[in-house]
Amino acid sequence: MSEQDGLFFTENVVNVNAMVRKVMAFTVIVPISFIILTLAGIWIVPHVYSIGILCVSIFTYLVLLFTTRSEKLQIFSMYFGIFSAVLFVDLLGYNKVINITITFGCAPFLSCLYYNRKFTNLTSIVSYLSIVALYLIRAYGVGDIIPPQIKDDSEPLIWFISHISGITIEFVFVFLIAGFLTAKNYRTIQNLVNTKADRDAAYEKLSERNRYIIQQNSELETANRELELTQYKIIQFVAQCLGSHDLFTGRHVMHTQKYVEIISKELRAEGYYEDELTEKNITLFTTAAFLHDIGKIHVPEGILNKIGKFTPEEFEMMKCHPEEGKKLLEYLPPIDNGRFNDIAMKMAYHHHEKWDGTGYPNGLKGEQIPLCGRIMAAADVLDALISQRLYKDPMSIDEAMEVFEKSKGGHFEPCIAQAVINCRHLIELIDQDFKTSEATTNAAELEWWQRYHDNLKL
Repeated sequence: MSEQDGLFFTENVVNVNAMVRKVMAFTVIVPISFIILTLAGIWIVPHVYSIGILCVSIFTYLVLLFTTRSEKLQIFSMYFGIFSAVLFVDLLGYNKVINITITFGCAPFLSCLYYNRKFTNLTSIVSYLSIVALYLIRAYGVGDIIPPQIKDDSEPLIWFISHISGITIEFVFVFLIAGFLTAKNYRTIQNLVNTKADRDAAYEKLSERNRYIIQQNSELETANRELELTQYKIIQFVAQCLGSHDLFTGRHVMHTQKYVEIISKELRAEGYYEDELTEKNITLFTTAAFLHDIGKIHVPEGILNKIGKFTPEEFEMMKCHPEEGKKLLEYLPPIDNGRFNDIAMKMAYHHHEKWDGTGYPNGLKGEQIPLCGRIMAAADVLDALISQRLYKDPMSIDEAMEVFEKSKGGHFEPCIAQAVINCRHLIELIDQDFKTSEATTNAAELEWWQRYHDNLKL
């Protein structure tokens, strides 16, 4: 017997013992009924006999109540309960007033619930032998203590043989049927237990495999997050390197990163481009903003940091940085299955295109310009307007908002320009933080580049 089988059948003994205890509790109804029916004149059952059966029922119940609560006494409780049921039926069969026949099979059939064929066979044999003894007592009595229960004109032996013959035939069937039911039920239950055990084993194996897969996925996700973090740190490093080449570009990309984020979230909050402006895509837009001016690394420092307006030739050279940025980003290893690379290239290449088609490098118009490029264009201009440059002082927030109001449908898509205006208060707070944190280094670098240009004039 497997461990699963043992656990099930042990638990079954406990459960059936509890049921037998309840059955024996209800047997008190029988002697009480005898007493009541005798008092009513319906039956004539001696009260001593009824009280004796009542005492046996109560005693049996109390013993079972004690033994079924003890783990160590479950087997004793099994035997005691079933054999007490045999005794109870025998006591009922003793009185000639009560006519019972097949009721003698109650205990054997009740024992079938234990799924133990040996125990069932033993119960059947004990039941049969106890009935034989009972009918001998009814035929002959026991000395002067228990008188015979047959009529005076009947031969005890003939009466005994005539009655016990029929009961023997009944018990042959009881023995065979009870034994067959017990064996059949045992095999059925055992198969079910084994099937459950196999299923539980398969489930545990599957659960273990799932736990392993979950662990591997968790480790992979952690590794991916670490890789993405490393990639983004490298991107930030590249932006910082660009900042060493250009006084304002390094800070500019940090500023525009924040503005891209708040513009994107405001557009989504207003119900624009909700399918495209997911949390994931907004994160990609925000990070890709670091690289939108990467092409400026191919523009000479003297032009990038020039004090004053560009000459037409210098401006044409500046206008090359979107194309140069796109070329550089083609060498960037795939990030986020290439989705980040695609967004970064579009931002770098299209952030100087205008909604009305007057921008560069391709003069794209309206939704020909990718959404990330249109948002990047707004963030790019916003920071350029409100930030310090070598050739100009920063605009006030109010002046910058007027520019965006006038540029609706021109430079910017109307809903994007309005998103910037809607975020006026937040933009002002962010701009103040940037100016406060960068004030010292900004002044030092401005002085350095001023000396640089003065030296060029000598």
